Amino acid sequence: MNSYSEFWDAVLGFCRESMNTLAFNIWIEPLKLIKIEAERVIIAAPQFKIELLISKYKSLIEEAFFNVIGFNVEVEFIPLENIPKENDEVNTNNSLISSTVDNAKLTFNNFVVGPSNKFAYTASMRVSETPGSVFNPLFIYGNSGLGKTHLLNAIIEKLKSKNPDANIVFTTSENITNELYFAIQTKTTHDLHQKYRTCDALLIDDIQMIAGRTQTEEEIFHTFNTLIEAGKQIVLTSDKPPSAIPKIEDRLKTRFESGLLCDIQPPDFETRVAIIKDKANQLRFELPDDVCSFIAENIKSNVRQMGSAVKNIYAYCTFNNVTPTVEIAKDILKDILITSQPVGVVIENILEKVSFTFGVTTEQIKSEKRDANINSARQAAMYIIREITNLSQEEVGKVFGRNHSTVNSSLKNVQHKMASDSKYKNLINDIIKNIND
Repeated sequence: MNSYSEFWDAVLGFCRESMNTLAFNIWIEPLKLIKIEAERVIIAAPQFKIELLISKYKSLIEEAFFNVIGFNVEVEFIPLENIPKENDEVNTNNSLISSTVDNAKLTFNNFVVGPSNKFAYTASMRVSETPGSVFNPLFIYGNSGLGKTHLLNAIIEKLKSKNPDANIVFTTSENITNELYFAIQTKTTHDLHQKYRTCDALLIDDIQMIAGRTQTEEEIFHTFNTLIEAGKQIVLTSDKPPSAIPKIEDRLKTRFESGLLCDIQPPDFETRVAIIKDKANQLRFELPDDVCSFIAENIKSNVRQMGSAVKNIYAYCTFNNVTPTVEIAKDILKDILITSQPVGVVIENILEKVSFTFGVTTEQIKSEKRDANINSARQAAMYIIREITNLSQEEVGKVFGRNHSTVNSSLKNVQHKMASDSKYKNLINDIIKNIND
């Protein structure tokens, strides 16, 4: 695929994840990329949509381009009606590209499996092979950017390949809420029920977003019961397990927990390298091992961000006709790498978050005190510093006035407790997520 098509595909993907599905389908998906210049992007849109696109979505599209190509551009809209219909290809920096782009498929084949996601991957495969018979509902949870939406798309692709006529509904909780409000206003709730309660499989992304929305919870509750009783498959994703979703009805928590719960954790180093190489291969981009390792060492908890990093480096090297190096990667990614902040600032941020969470002071964490709660906070801080920064165990020890063996023992204690205590694991991962965000 032509490189500029890849960029536009990535821009569409960024926008899709940043807005509800209905709005994306109406306003963004029909747009056509016409030209990319040094600091300007020209996009064609129906004349009647341009004014609203400028007021509501121009900044989002510009943010998407920055996320993908690594520098700021000004988006300019031109009337789609002015583009000759027979002109299926347009000039972009002296390259011919298609003005419409097929989104890259998210399948099981291009999902990189590692220890952190293997359980969720295997369960998703089983569901796609025998829908409605096992693991129903399937509830996948984990932090943003770890592959939950990829697995949903992979399940859909597999179900469709086995039964092209299957009635599969894939949506988000935000979209369901919008549809429900519209149906109530227009007295078309029967149509909404027909859509969601007669499908063969229902997949909902970010189900935690329905919490506190009484009418949406009521709709999901009855839809859930109808589909389960009919033997239809339900797959849900969330950023946390059902028990940890605040303000959601207990009857929904019980139903969400009635099937199989799978969590996805941040990938280990080897899996991160494999993911980065896979992203580069998809772009037909040769990324040296040292650059892959640099990205993997600095982006540890967000697969989507890894993909963005690869695309940013790819864009820079393509536009400038240079070979990727670690130095180029450092410069291109400085705005998204946490290591672009002084390490001392990052450490202080970690200590503040840990002290607040554990109810102790940063001074106590750094002290010689061995009270159980202080020691627990200290060990958690050591683990999180190792996860987020590039500091060695010796360097982490210096922060706390401890030696290498003490740090090593603390890291093992945290890892062991995370493996045996899901609440503690969620606590640690929430701290990491908040710091990364």
